[in-house]
Amino acid sequence: MKKRTVSYTVRKTIRFTPAEVEKLDCLLKNSAYCQTISELVRAILFKRRLTINSRNESLDQVRNELGMLRNELNKIGVNINQITHYFHRQADPKERVFFVNEMLPHFEHTKAKIDALHRLIEELKILS
Repeated sequence: MKKRTVSYTVRKTIRFTPAEVEKLDCLLKNSAYCQTISELVRAILFKRRLTINSRNESLDQVRNELGMLRNELNKIGVNINQITHYFHRQADPKERVFFVNEMLPHFEHTKAKIDALHRLIEELKILS
């Protein structure tokens, strides 16, 4: 924690209702730089710029879904790369056809995930 450079010698007492105290506590919890109620009240009284950190919970859900989609697409990509590697090692055309048939479901799964990604992007446009 930083040390105070100003010495506050004058003390004033203020009374608050429980609802006001709750509101101040909430502001203090979300404040970027105020560490005590006193600092917060001084910042509000003297109209300093008060920085409040807030979270949009609907965006949290979208972020989680995007993270899950990214992981699934990475796994699908690894599978496609492995099948492609085996495909290029095979000289027999029949075995190559087998690997092509193995790859098709992965491409379909990838298309479904990309469609889900597009829906999430549209959701983000609406939330903005």
